Amino acid sequence: MTVRRLKVLIAGLPSHSLYKTRLRGIADGQRWGDETYLLAFIADMLQAQYGVAYVGVTNKQPPQMTPYPRPETEADVSRKAEEAQANARAEDYLELLSSGALAGQQAPGQMSGTGDPGLIPRSLPDAVQPSQEARPPSE
Repeated sequence: MTVRRLKVLIAGLPSHSLYKTRLRGIADGQRWGDETYLLAFIADMLQAQYGVAYVGVTNKQPPQMTPYPRPETEADVSRKAEEAQANARAEDYLELLSSGALAGQQAPGQMSGTGDPGLIPRSLPDAVQPSQEARPPSE
């Protein structure tokens, strides 16, 4: 079998094959073909049409409509992990603020420059240090 023939065979695989699913980055093992994505889109549009008809008949807000669940991609999984880390850092910072440990300190992002940059918690790696603000990037 030649390399060209192998490329033709791989390109001819259906869209729901494991190879093409991995190329699209589907993380949870659900292999959807193009038809399944189109059916999910049609289901979402029918829900939207129902909402429009509901408002037209009742003059009330339509019920909350949730889109048909799609398979998660690897990008979705990494985005959710980043959001969880950011939420954990924010909760740590709020806990420090509520405990009074940061009383009298400059909040990250303030422009006054009166705060001591060494007092910002080290557990918040993305916190903007006051001494780093408004500086052009070093070359």
